[in-house]
Amino acid sequence: MWARRLGRATPALAACGCLGLSSYDFAARRVRCEASSPTFSVGSYNVLCTTYALKWKERQGMDANGNSNWALRWPVMRDILKQASFDVLCLQEVEKTDVDSIVADLGPEYKSHYFKHPEKGRPPDGLLIAVKSSVCAAPSWSERDFKGKVIFGGVDFQHPCGARIRVITGHMRGRNQEQLDAFGAFAAEGTAQIEVITADFNEDFQERSAGTVPCPFDGKHVTLRRAPDLPQVSRPGNKQAWAEMPQSKSKETRIVQLRPGLKIDYIWVRERTQDFQTELFFDEASRRAIIDSHKDCEATGEWPSDHGCEALSIRLRRKAWWQFWK
Repeated sequence: MWARRLGRATPALAACGCLGLSSYDFAARRVRCEASSPTFSVGSYNVLCTTYALKWKERQGMDANGNSNWALRWPVMRDILKQASFDVLCLQEVEKTDVDSIVADLGPEYKSHYFKHPEKGRPPDGLLIAVKSSVCAAPSWSERDFKGKVIFGGVDFQHPCGARIRVITGHMRGRNQEQLDAFGAFAAEGTAQIEVITADFNEDFQERSAGTVPCPFDGKHVTLRRAPDLPQVSRPGNKQAWAEMPQSKSKETRIVQLRPGLKIDYIWVRERTQDFQTELFFDEASRRAIIDSHKDCEATGEWPSDHGCEALSIRLRRKAWWQFWK
């Protein structure tokens, strides 16, 4: 009944047959049904393309001589992703020349699509979305060009449990509400019942009140805050500790204030209809991907990228007919 992988169980999908049972048996069966509800996992990772690593002298992407260390870094990231075995994987900063090797390394179980940023805005890189064939037999890819500068990428598919899913990804400029609005509008397209938004946001989603993270998108999106035993950041120490906050656009009067940076690229989920209820959680495989990507690796002595991998799993429960009258 159950197919196992690292820390993640994939239930066989079958009718539960709860109707016609006594109230006691019904309650017991309902508990078992909820425990075996179908799930799917999502990972998001900015892999730090070589061109930008060298251009901006990112120490995670260079060796001691100032040359690219991609050949050392990528196998580490590849192993993290292979171990996690995400059902849907979203990558940012994928160098065009690395696409074929990345897709090959992910393996034949994935169907992948590359979304190249417009040449004018981001010549070397783009986005990549990979979906497991076991979760999605026929993915439908879509993209949106934002002002000729960046591309948004998305995939629509039907989960084996029947839920229509839409997952999008992007690479945001940061502190650009117009771009976030366009990204949110792109996410809202289509007829999906469940919407998932991933990105390298370049934003500080500061908590405004205890237990909540402010959402930049319209609609009732939810996310999953980091558990206390997980890393509380998404960037290595040299990029995370302090963030520059320009107070004025005028170069003559520009004042810069330093404050602690709290950049975590949260994954946002929205139930568009009443057909399915979602529950977000960190399974063991997602937790391991977060932990392993947020620490120095033996190959380089640094994080494998200047970002950590973001991950979570989503439990899907079809809303019972009697709940529609509540």
